[in-house]
Amino acid sequence: MKEQPDISIVVLNYNTSDLLNGALRSIVSTVGDLKIEVTVIDNASSDGGFSRVDAAYKNDARFRFVQNEENAGWATVNIMLETKGRYILTLDPDAVLHAGAVHALIAFMDSTPSAGAATANLRNQDGSAQMYYRRIMTPAFFFFTTLIGRVMDKYLLGLRYFKRYRYDGLDVSRICEIEQPAIPCLIWRREAVGDCIIDPELAFQFTDVDMSKRLYGRGYKIYLVPGAVATHLKSTAYSRRSGSWRRRVYNRSIKIYFRKHYPAFYPLFFVIFSIDQALRALLLYTTGHEPLR
Repeated sequence: MKEQPDISIVVLNYNTSDLLNGALRSIVSTVGDLKIEVTVIDNASSDGGFSRVDAAYKNDARFRFVQNEENAGWATVNIMLETKGRYILTLDPDAVLHAGAVHALIAFMDSTPSAGAATANLRNQDGSAQMYYRRIMTPAFFFFTTLIGRVMDKYLLGLRYFKRYRYDGLDVSRICEIEQPAIPCLIWRREAVGDCIIDPELAFQFTDVDMSKRLYGRGYKIYLVPGAVATHLKSTAYSRRSGSWRRRVYNRSIKIYFRKHYPAFYPLFFVIFSIDQALRALLLYTTGHEPLR
């Protein structure tokens, strides 16, 4: 009988094919004697896709390559439910693992049954901490992302909600609970994800928000493992999308998220959301820009 892999790693590529070899190289050079299986998915890239992948990885029996005919967003990683590793690891094509990172993540999950997922200690290219950590989006946090809420938080509350939502002052040198991590290097407990890793309706935005909410709903927690370091280049194709596309997808996704997880709040959410959209449109028309959420 074939021995079960320690971990199943998925790398999802969309128009970041120039960086893909770097991510794959970091896997091979850091996993040591771990038993791995790696699934590399291309979401219909137009920049060469798998043609730019080195032959060494195409000929490595631990790797399989999946070519999608259209961009299905993050939902395509649900095929990882068919893999056999004890854990699942998502790794962005613009992320590079440091020595011992995967070992540290597996060791932490083995020793922490309450962990449904754990994030690596993400770093910028200069070595500084990449603070991609948030609290789960709740009705209160949503209100303070609106224009009216932002003004109240800044001038009446001293940015209390802004700082709390973004884990202001977080010490990334110690193990700590993180309600909502980013996905660039994230290990998942297989039994914690349920019948899908990513909700197909939230394949482009609110992916990590919904994932975190579902894990906590099943009684699990999410942690930051400081000894598992990965450099994240922040060069995903998503960041190159137009502002209008991102705004449209964000608006659609946040509605789905609140209708799904806070149905009793949804009517009030829709009223607040609609007012905020009208104010943002007015601000964009009069000044040419609107603040980020």
